Amino acid sequence: METCLAILVRRSRWSETSLIATWVTDAFGTLQTAARGALRPGGTLTGKLDLFHRTEISVVFSHKSTLHALREVRVIEAFTAGARSYAALALASYFGELTAAVSPPMQPAHELHDLLARALGYLENGTADRRALAHFERECARLLGVLDPSGRVAPHTALAGLCGALPKSRTTAVGLVGDG
Repeated sequence: METCLAILVRRSRWSETSLIATWVTDAFGTLQTAARGALRPGGTLTGKLDLFHRTEISVVFSHKSTLHALREVRVIEAFTAGARSYAALALASYFGELTAAVSPPMQPAHELHDLLARALGYLENGTADRRALAHFERECARLLGVLDPSGRVAPHTALAGLCGALPKSRTTAVGLVGDG
């Protein structure tokens, strides 16, 4: 069993009582886990699998698949900005999806995980605005080595070139906060 810092960026129903959770982790990049019994009342994972919470997770890695078994979750810091502001939720969604798209699976991604954690912390205490969007994209492009120092290529354009396309949630975020 391995333990790492993680931020939940996506979850989907797997069965009546289980979820598939997608995490951005510090030690293993983007990671998908099966959260068996997560929807069962009174289960050990109940209330711990909310989006964008900063957590410490314990995982048993599969040797046969890219879906690993989630064993434990400890919430370090809850994300509550989304309950106060739709713009903050939209930015958090975009930041999480972009980070998951560019984080290498099963490889350390300390800097990307830290960038996402800092961005979510900013949304908790700051304003969801175009400056936050522009800063996140610029830092992400810089960490990935695709930032154009001359400024002729916008960071989001460089990131789109790297990913093939930016997550669709960017459109919603830009609509709420303006283009950075």
